Amino acid sequence: MNANGEFTKDDLAVDRDMEIDCDIGQEILVYFECWFDADRKFSIDTSENDAWLNMYGRYNPYEDTLTIECEIDRDDGSSYFDYFPTDAETQLMKDLITEKIQEVYHQSPKEFCESAFDDSIEIGGI
Repeated sequence: MNANGEFTKDDLAVDRDMEIDCDIGQEILVYFECWFDADRKFSIDTSENDAWLNMYGRYNPYEDTLTIECEIDRDDGSSYFDYFPTDAETQLMKDLITEKIQEVYHQSPKEFCESAFDDSIEIGGI
């Protein structure tokens, strides 16, 4: 994290397994690998009960929006909270998603959404 407590490129990685929200076909669902001190960043305590943080993003390249949901997983259950990234963090996360889609699928985020939607139509036989 930088001096302002914002994420840097070294703090996050986008998992290569991504999905398209099947309801609207315009949101890319991603898992962010967290390489930062979650306790410090979010003022939480993951030292008990073998707790860890999972962070998920929903990126809509058509509306240029990104939402982040965090899950604190513990042996005795999970809790959730939404994270509202700064403008700089939002741009970083969108860039990381775009880079991963380009690297893995050789597409833009919009092309990725459209190809997934097109594939679902073909599977249905229409």
